[in-house]
Amino acid sequence: MHGGDRLPWAHDGEGDNFEPLRQPCWQVHVYGDTSDEMIAWCAEHHLPLHVFDWRPAFETAGLGRNGFYLLRPDTYVAIADSSADPKVIERYFRDHGIRPFQ
Repeated sequence: MHGGDRLPWAHDGEGDNFEPLRQPCWQVHVYGDTSDEMIAWCAEHHLPLHVFDWRPAFETAGLGRNGFYLLRPDTYVAIADSSADPKVIERYFRDHGIRPFQ
């Protein structure tokens, strides 16, 4: 999956990953585990972070484990990254002249 792709819907008996998309805003999705740095950075910048416990449905949908997806307000993927480094998000916003935190 790459920036510009549509986030795949993943669902099973425990729920689905589209519930947070009801709120049209910049947000980060993680499937599995993330870093304390990512958690702190998202909280500091008021960027919603949704961490989903890893489940087979996510793998079936093609989602990566323990990386992150920065989602645009239109629900498309801005960044799909295998790291848990919030500096990737900072660079993206800076390089594209986006100021979502104002």
